[in-house]
Order: sequence, then C-alpha cells, then structure tokens
Amino acid sequence: MHRVPLAVVCACVMATVVPSAQQAAPPASAPDKPVVAVIGTGTLAGTLGPAIGRAGYRVVYGSRDPVRDSVRALVARSGPNAAAVTPRDATAAAAIVVLAVPRNVLDEVSDGLGTLDGKIVIDVSGGQKRVAADGYLELVPGPSGSERLQSRHATARVVRVNLPLMAYFVDPLLVGTPPTILIAGNDPRARESVARLIFDLGLDPWDAGPLRFAQVFDAINTMALVPAQQGRNEGYELRLMPSAPLSCFADMSQLFGFGRPGELENVRPFPRRAPPIPCEEWRRRLGW
Repeated sequence: MHRVPLAVVCACVMATVVPSAQQAAPPASAPDKPVVAVIGTGTLAGTLGPAIGRAGYRVVYGSRDPVRDSVRALVARSGPNAAAVTPRDATAAAAIVVLAVPRNVLDEVSDGLGTLDGKIVIDVSGGQKRVAADGYLELVPGPSGSERLQSRHATARVVRVNLPLMAYFVDPLLVGTPPTILIAGNDPRARESVARLIFDLGLDPWDAGPLRFAQVFDAINTMALVPAQQGRNEGYELRLMPSAPLSCFADMSQLFGFGRPGELENVRPFPRRAPPIPCEEWRRRLGW
C-alpha cells in the first residue's frame, strides 16, 4: 500500500499558517522555565521547536550536523538563546528532552543520547499499524512505543504526548478553540511539567494518568484515520468539553470498585484557562 510521507502532508498544511519572517522576534527565554532539547531537525522539530522558543523557553536542537544551513536557519527562528549541538550534548544541557524523530528510529536515537537519569523524555511517536482483513487499519498488538522507551531507560521520566496537527503549534486557535492534548506518564510531576509546556504553547493539556494509557492514544489516532480511509475530506481534533462529573452525585470508588492511586499525593492540577465548574453549580443546573 502506497503511503504519502507524513512530512509531506504536514508541510502542505503548514504552508498556509507558518509565520512570516517579518513577524516579531520570539521573547527572551524566561529564567524560571526549563531548557528544552529537541532531538531532530525535521518537519516536526521545525514546527514545534520555534513554538517552544516563542513561548519563552530556551531550545537546544540535537542534530547530527549542527552547522548545516537549514539547522542554522531553524535555530534563528527559535529565539535569541536557541542553539544546535549534537544530540548527546543537547540532552545533557536540558531538563526536558523531546524526541522529534520517527518511530522506527526511536530506540536507536534514544540509546545514543547518553544518560537520561531523571530527565523528562517526551515521546510523540504513534503506534505501529497494519492493514486488517477488512481493509481498515489496526494497531499491532503490544506495548506502546512510550512503554518500550521507558523499559529501555528505566531512570528517565518518559511522558507520552498525543500531538495535534502541527498547524496548531503555529496557531492554537486555528478553529476558534485550542485542542485538548492528552498527557500520560508514570511520574505525576513529570506530567505536570509537560502540561505547563503544552499550556504555554496555547493548547489545553489533560492528565491521562500512567504511561500504559498511551495505548489508548494509539487507538484513538488509528480510529481518527477512518474518515480518510472512507474518502471523506474531514479532519478532527480531540476537544474535551466540561460535563457534570459523576463524583458530584455518587461515590465513584464504591460505584466502580477502584482504590486510591498510589501516586495521588504527588498529583498536581494541570494549568487551566478557566476554573472548573463546582458541584453546587452542576447540581443547580440539573435540579438536584
């Protein structure tokens, strides 16, 4: 089956929204924001990295050829304190490492980054897919790439981010409201740090809990390709809308039989653009 490379598709979309060179320069990096290493300098890195720079973070690209003209141009678009060095040196300089590389080289690239002890490592790779008997795509069974990455680098704090179309890194309000970005990881503090980064990019982070739920992201993404497989010119992003929480009306632990998560004392709320609606208001709206 012939597949158009994702980089080509994204480049076509980005052509309509990439900021012009005449726009104002990104702000200086905020001293309280962590350094972010972006490993890779391709289409994803070339969109995400400058967005991180515009949000006030210092960006360090990890490239096999840091002095290449295209890499120098990318650095110039990423803020006054941006730089490009080797992948290992970029990783050493950063607290957050974004693996902006294809899934098929994820293991090779991550193994060459040196020590990842204690670092937040953001994985954005999707699940491995194949064509099922009915002609639709299906996921190849097994752990997600993020779970495999965590098992290979036990002392790293791997966080899976379910990315939207890259155009949203240039214009978060492309359709009038930012998409919801699912974030999963076994370390709640690492999830919170990544959520702040995502929030600063103008997108809305949502805490999806432990890393195993990255498999759910992969399933959602595979299902999202159904319109294209059916020939429908339709694209969708995930957007969670506020709804009446069952916990306002019932004991959720008793109702579903779950216990207290072991990480609960370390969980911190993700940044929000509006305060949550209190139970009293939901009860009033529902006439309770």
